[in-house]
Amino acid sequence: MRSRGQKWVLSGETRLTDNLACATIYMVNAALNECIEEHRGPLTAAQHPAVGQVACAVSASLALLIQEPTQWRTAALVATARLLEKHIGLSAAAHAAAAAAREYGAGVNSGAHDVEVLRIGHAARSAVEANEVPDTAKAVRLIVQRLASMSTHAPVSASDAAAPAYDLGGATFRSSTT
Repeated sequence: MRSRGQKWVLSGETRLTDNLACATIYMVNAALNECIEEHRGPLTAAQHPAVGQVACAVSASLALLIQEPTQWRTAALVATARLLEKHIGLSAAAHAAAAAAREYGAGVNSGAHDVEVLRIGHAARSAVEANEVPDTAKAVRLIVQRLASMSTHAPVSASDAAAPAYDLGGATFRSSTT
């Protein structure tokens, strides 16, 4: 983080999760910026859950790297909410983050994770371990590819397009904040 000019928390109770969240945001945000630039448009509603899954994978992998495997969830929640906030608003981003963490956690418990998501986590860990630009670029590229693969979705009506909806365990949440 320091070698990339990013802020680093040196002390405090939340130091570990803050630093995991910062590292996750740094890597996933680089991919979001590249994805938005490549496609010359905002994220689609279909990509929002993918951002959460990627943030969970990166946070979990980095938490394992620092031998703090239980710290991933809080870091992923913070990172996902911060990454999605400018796209869908803070309230919807927080709900999307919680849904992503639940889904990712269920995948951890059942051993049923998407291979692409696991590959992203491994690439992020390798990038941090090596601290080399090509390794970071590889992790970012994998994230961009994942987001691009999620860019298509079913057509929605004009009224639905204005407010993305999120299924949160049986309840649908529609955000009107952007």
